[in-house]
Amino acid sequence: MLFDLEPKSKREDLYDFETELRRLISGIVNEKIIVVRGLRRTGKTSLMRVALNEAGYPFIYLDLRFSSRPRQSDIAELIRRGLEGFLSRNRSLIDRVKDALLRIRWIKVEVSPIRVEFGLGGHRRLSVGDLLDAINDLGAGLGKAVVIAIDEAQELSKVTWINFNMILAYSYDNLRYVKFLLSGSEVGVLDRFLRVKDPEAPLFGRYIHFVSTRRLSPDESLDFLRRGFEQYGVRPSDDLLVRVVNELDGVIGWLTYVGHQYAVEGRQSLDEVLETATEMALTELRNFLANRSPRYRVLLRELFMRRSWSDLKAAIERAEGRSINDKSLYVLLRELIDHGIVEKINDEYVVADPIIRRTTLKL
Repeated sequence: MLFDLEPKSKREDLYDFETELRRLISGIVNEKIIVVRGLRRTGKTSLMRVALNEAGYPFIYLDLRFSSRPRQSDIAELIRRGLEGFLSRNRSLIDRVKDALLRIRWIKVEVSPIRVEFGLGGHRRLSVGDLLDAINDLGAGLGKAVVIAIDEAQELSKVTWINFNMILAYSYDNLRYVKFLLSGSEVGVLDRFLRVKDPEAPLFGRYIHFVSTRRLSPDESLDFLRRGFEQYGVRPSDDLLVRVVNELDGVIGWLTYVGHQYAVEGRQSLDEVLETATEMALTELRNFLANRSPRYRVLLRELFMRRSWSDLKAAIERAEGRSINDKSLYVLLRELIDHGIVEKINDEYVVADPIIRRTTLKL
């Protein structure tokens, strides 16, 4: 169903991203490292899951939800859950997985019920390299690569005690039966993490297959809403549909949320639905702003509408009663853009997400 809030896993539930889906499946089949990029709530996770289910490769799915400073135990738990999910989807492979993991003394696999235990501590450390070698052996035995899918992969940049760039490069060069599928909504942060244009970075010179998600056009947004409501036998007015399209600027995640609130939850007031969405987004924005310069709040209040460089510089100077140099403003805007909060359109800047745009009025 189009209005299901969970990420989609079947093609029939994925709205009209055929071009992106074909490119992503092609990348999974033919390449070693594949990256899906796009703003928050533009369908990256759904696109990944559908592609993984259709590409025909076994996969381990890791959803990165880290604290600000992830510890070894956080990484270990993430991998442990990913392996349990893999085994639950591929019960016929349990014996092969156990055989592949025999060399790793700190991993124990139980079958009934399916359970993976990590015996870390003392002098034992998490060795991602050893685990990848074992996964490569598993893939070699199956005669096909295992895909390691990492959602919101820019979060790995918070891990300072593992050089994931080096690990990706090692896998690219040496592990024939391991592929990586990465996604990221903080596009600039992900690019900084991968450092693909840095001649001194481990991944420099290695091909990475990029796929980007997008906003829906106004006509696509209207069609998406009509199809979604039709699945529930609901017929909203054209005026309501047009207003939703105008408010949500083609962001399919928010279109899905509003449709779900009307068709499933029975909400009747668009203003109330948008207010609830705004409160959700406000929590995200406040988390980003925590421990950051007050200048970010000044900029975000201004960026409710498109603003020029000079407008933004003047706003900060008014707020602080003193002049600032261009480099300071550049750093602030670059950070907002890298985290997918602000986008540059021609020579102007604006908050990218229409609901987060509304939250700036509450800062």
